[in-house]
Amino acid sequence: MIVISEVIHPVGLELLSSFPVYYDPDLYQRRAELLERVATADALIVRNHTAVDAELLRHGPHILAVGRLGVGLNNLDIEALRQRGIAVIVPYGANATAVAEYVLGSLIIFRRHLMTLARHTKEGHWKRDMKGNEVKATTLGIVGFGATGQAVAQRAQALHIRVKVHDPTKTQMIPQTWRSTSLENLYAESDHITLHVPLNTQTFHMINTQTLSLMRPDALIINTARGELVDEQALWRRLTQNQLAGAILDVREHEPPSVPDPLATLPNVWLTPHIAGLTAQSQQTIAEAVAAGVTTALLKAGKTP
Repeated sequence: MIVISEVIHPVGLELLSSFPVYYDPDLYQRRAELLERVATADALIVRNHTAVDAELLRHGPHILAVGRLGVGLNNLDIEALRQRGIAVIVPYGANATAVAEYVLGSLIIFRRHLMTLARHTKEGHWKRDMKGNEVKATTLGIVGFGATGQAVAQRAQALHIRVKVHDPTKTQMIPQTWRSTSLENLYAESDHITLHVPLNTQTFHMINTQTLSLMRPDALIINTARGELVDEQALWRRLTQNQLAGAILDVREHEPPSVPDPLATLPNVWLTPHIAGLTAQSQQTIAEAVAAGVTTALLKAGKTP
């Protein structure tokens, strides 16, 4: 039995149809029922809401594989899974194009003031004096050089944007045309900064009062990775002091954020509901990759359809 506790693209269900599947996209909201369901499960497929922790694994003694419909691992107890020898299927890079297009598309729209101008025009104003800025010959600082960071860099280069990269784990992978630099230099020298690192003890609140003070007052921060990378109170203070051009946040420290939301009151802050990687194409690709990985793991373990 394969238990799927969150929404999956229909192609994933088709590819898994040779196995018994229990699919309930809202099952993650009913923890007690989820624990009952995994008792007979050979595999579990989740997104980011299902906590695959020690408790769940105790209730799922037969689980051989866990598929993650996304690239974040915060909701998975990786050490407990490793100790059990459970295969973890993560579709790295499957939504890299979607996130890269979000980053560069929103960057261009922000710098050209297109959302503001569109609103003014619909309101009957014809404000041709509100000039924006080109992104050509500006500097984009990319923190993290995995599949998504690389996808952003490739597309930025096509737009003639200078690229600076910080990722100490992938220094040898960074081409000389995309300058590898320290975090301090990246913060200080970038016109735009985009985050593409996982959340861990080293990256928690990596954007904080101290690091914000290194940035130029005309810098723009884009976060599509994990909300906890940014100290939102420190960011709000910096923005209200006019020490940053703005922020584009697809992810938040708490999702959904509490109401009232101080950041939502600022005109130079754009907020979206954790959708940078959610396109029709990426969701199909992710479902295909996870379904294939789970199938392979089960067959390898001797489970036949």
